[in-house]
Amino acid sequence: MNTIAERIKFAMNVRNVKQVEMVQRTGITKGAFSSYLSGNYNPKKDKLELIADALDININWLMGENVPMENSNATDNQTTGYVFYKEMEYLLNDKDTAYIGFQTQYGALIPRYRIYVDVSLNEMHIVPIFLREDSKECYQYPKELTQPESYEIFTRDFASIHMTLATSQIYYYGINEKILEMEISSFAYSSEKNCYVTSDCQPVLCDEFVREIEKEVLYLRKVSR
Repeated sequence: MNTIAERIKFAMNVRNVKQVEMVQRTGITKGAFSSYLSGNYNPKKDKLELIADALDININWLMGENVPMENSNATDNQTTGYVFYKEMEYLLNDKDTAYIGFQTQYGALIPRYRIYVDVSLNEMHIVPIFLREDSKECYQYPKELTQPESYEIFTRDFASIHMTLATSQIYYYGINEKILEMEISSFAYSSEKNCYVTSDCQPVLCDEFVREIEKEVLYLRKVSR
């Protein structure tokens, strides 16, 4: 993302905002905004300010600087942005409710999770994408899920994957590092506590996700010998 056009499109995607909404929010004409998105013209600073305000992002990031995309208060001062979901290029179990969970971090778009959503049960299954340099960080479920101030990192984009917060269940496929076995963590949203709490629900596991964990477990057993 080196150009202003690329950054505008990226931020619109993250915020789930369409061009027609941006035209309404900024007062910039449809033709002018289209020229910005195509890269034919770069917006002047006054127009950049309007775009940044409409998307609630850091104007310096929009101008190409190596700074976080989010404003300082946009994610409760976290350096990692919320997760949003894009459809996988291939189907999972012949279903079209499989996604990649991307996370913004210092302006970069990082694929962090594979996601399967059972819309009928309002369930989300999450397995981490194991990037060798930071795989260890993913073995346990994200603590943000159980914190009222940060669980929205995972739920803010729920509308795009047809999830409903109030009755949602989340299953995280992780690894118990002590015994090197798969560990499934189950959570249900609690409106009383305004976050996710541990649940006794036993999901029907996603075979593809189980295999991903098994491969990582085999790797860990091999390197621990």
